[in-house]
Amino acid sequence: MLMSKNFQADTYIVDDRLQDTLAWLCHHQDSFDSFSYDAIRKELVVHHANGQDTIMAGDYLNASYGLLITAHNFSKP
Repeated sequence: MLMSKNFQADTYIVDDRLQDTLAWLCHHQDSFDSFSYDAIRKELVVHHANGQDTIMAGDYLNASYGLLITAHNFSKP
């Protein structure tokens, strides 16, 4: 059974579906400045008030406080 994702929720766990992560980011544009995607490296970078983060599968994103907070899943290789 495929569960639908709530892109308007303030929190999001990144998976391997880039289009879903981009959709969530588009719903929370007020929490970051910009993002870029390098198709060769398959790397998504989000620029925000606290600097920049490379977003990877397993990361936890939080836009609850008006700025993007990321928590990386360091258990993944």
